[in-house]
Amino acid sequence: MLSDLQQQKLTHYFNILDFDKNGILEKEDFTAVGENLAILWGFRYGTSEYNACISRIEQNWNDFRSFTKWEDPDKATLQEWLDFGDKALIHGEEEFYQRYVIKVAEEIFDFFDTDKDGHIALNEYIDLFMAFRIEIRYSAKSYTRLDLNSDDQLSREEMVSAVDQFFRSDDEDAPGNWLFGFWGTNRM
Repeated sequence: MLSDLQQQKLTHYFNILDFDKNGILEKEDFTAVGENLAILWGFRYGTSEYNACISRIEQNWNDFRSFTKWEDPDKATLQEWLDFGDKALIHGEEEFYQRYVIKVAEEIFDFFDTDKDGHIALNEYIDLFMAFRIEIRYSAKSYTRLDLNSDDQLSREEMVSAVDQFFRSDDEDAPGNWLFGFWGTNRM
């Protein structure tokens, strides 16, 4: 069973991914994030850069689906997402879980390390909040919490740690709880 804390975090993540807020995760939710990114990065509609951005985010949807075993592979309800979280992420095979954590962390890096220097700077992390419509006022605090060595940049290792803590930790004070901003019970 998911703990109350894990359920709250996974519900928060579902709500972030459910871009149109219809209670179902589907490809269109991911495409909307891609459109936000294209606009944020100044890609004009119909250009090769815009189309590449949309294509890449749609590939993320396909990758995301490959990890899940939903009744309908093209959509998932909150309950299906929580069941996946419980059976696969929290209580599933360690090898599968590690692949999922690494995949999520790598996707974040691939998208948001825009200058490709191997680190995510605060302005790049703010792009994540803007693309997913996460309350931006928590971005700097979240970034500081995730920057474990206080060097003003997020490394791949810090991102993997944050993703791992976000999905699995039952510690209310774990820095990774802030990966996707404030979600209600994580401490200010």
